[in-house]
Formats: sequence, C-alpha cells, structure tokens
Amino acid sequence: MDEKIKLKEKVQHGSPMFPINVYGNLFVPENNPVLPHWHDEFEIIYLEKGLASFAIDGQEYRLLPHQFLFVNCGSIHSGKAIDSPEAYAIVFNLNMLYSGESDICKSKYLQLIETRKLLVPHFVEDISLRDLIFNLIRIWKEKRCAYELFVKSNLFMIFYNLFAKGYIVSNSYDKEFNWRLEKIKSALDYISSNYAAPLKIEDLSRITNLSKYYFCRLFKEITHLTPIDYINKFRVEKAIELIKNTNLSISEIAFEVGFDNVSYFIKVFKEHVGVTPLQYKKRV
Repeated sequence: MDEKIKLKEKVQHGSPMFPINVYGNLFVPENNPVLPHWHDEFEIIYLEKGLASFAIDGQEYRLLPHQFLFVNCGSIHSGKAIDSPEAYAIVFNLNMLYSGESDICKSKYLQLIETRKLLVPHFVEDISLRDLIFNLIRIWKEKRCAYELFVKSNLFMIFYNLFAKGYIVSNSYDKEFNWRLEKIKSALDYISSNYAAPLKIEDLSRITNLSKYYFCRLFKEITHLTPIDYINKFRVEKAIELIKNTNLSISEIAFEVGFDNVSYFIKVFKEHVGVTPLQYKKRV
C-alpha cells in the first residue's frame, strides 16, 4: 500500500490513543514528488537510501543516505526524488508525550515546540539522533510486543538530545515571515478544497488579500513552484487516485479533477508522471 502523505492534511496519523504513523514509499509511484503541504503534527524525515531533496518553509535541503530532517509543527514542506530514494516520514502529535495539565515536560519543553515558540533546526548531523530515528523506524516496521513503549521512549530521547545539546532555538522568524507563511497555507488549503472547480490566480490573490504579482512571487518563494504548476500537480495526484480506484474514463477523470480540456490534461499528466493517463491506467 502506498502510504504517501497527502496535502493542511486532514488525516488522522495513527489512532487517537497512539497518534503517530511511520510512512514509507514517499515518492511512489513513478518517483512522484511530495507536494507542498502542512499539518499541525511534528514530523521527522529519514532517508534510508538514494538521494532526495526537501524544502521546508522555503529552504531546500538535499539528503544523503542516513541523513534526516525535522519539520516543525505547521511548516510547509515538500520533497522530490533525485536518485531512487527510500524515505520515511514519522508524523506524530506532540500531545502523545503529554501526561496531564500539570506536566512539566509539556509546559517547559514540548508545548513550546507545538506552538512554534521554540523551533527544532531542520537539519542536524548527530549520530545519536540518527540511531534513535533509525531504531524507531525499525521497531515500528517489526511491530514486536510492546513496540509502542519503545517508540514513545525514543521520541522522548530524541527531544532530550535536541534540548540537552542546545539544538533547540527560539523562533527567530520575524512577524512578517510568519504572516507570509500563513498566507500561503491559506492558499494551499483553498486549492485542496476547490481543485475540482475552475481556479484562477485572481481567486488565490483575493483570498490571501495580496496583489496577484506579490502572491505569485511569495508562493514560488515558499513552495518552489508557481501556483499553476502546483495546481496542475495537485490535480494530477487526484487523477492518479481516480485511475487506481474507479472505472471512470480518462475524459471523465480530467473533468472530475478540474481540467476543462482533455488534451491539456493528458499533456500535463505526461509532463508530471512520464506517461499518458491511459498508459498509466494499463499499468495499475
């Protein structure tokens, strides 16, 4: 099963009693990119093999095997394959580490990360952290008896190391940057909810209260995609889901995901996936 993270994400990661999931196969099928998205949960990305690049809040990072990234709560992030990557994403709600309202671990450390008053640096080279992350993924996949205790203890050890070694920093982003980030997050949410309808740049600039020119510049700065590129890629991902899970014709799928021209849909699909929708349908 492809466990690819979708776009703000509206999915439950794990269960209410254990709100964590470890996702593999981030770039399948066809080495598809992970589109810019955001969620309230904390995330750790680990590259097992191959090469991949990731963007977090507009900053780009190229990962080698056994390197990892931290994605703070609410950050916009994306990824793309470079050379046959095998990547994992550990996505979890920080409240799984809380033990109650009067919990000092919550009030002194974790809640400050959850509310972005403190930030974890995106990229850290640290063998202890690498081993903790690797072993968490290993135990998660094995699902041995009491694996939940191991997973939770490793998360505590990860944050202990981050604080004890001085990696955690105060949120030095100025109010202007945080304001811009929220504007793009609102645009992503709007696209996610309205991709099947006609979408114009004017619609996005209007809902963000930005000029068309400034909106396009800001969107590209943070997501590394133009708004049109993003909309097309998002619609193609939705089309892939329909190809896999329905018996709709290619033209029906094109209209279902927001394209008003079948020829243009086929052209865009091939640009992003490498094959036509019909060729892709024959493969699955």
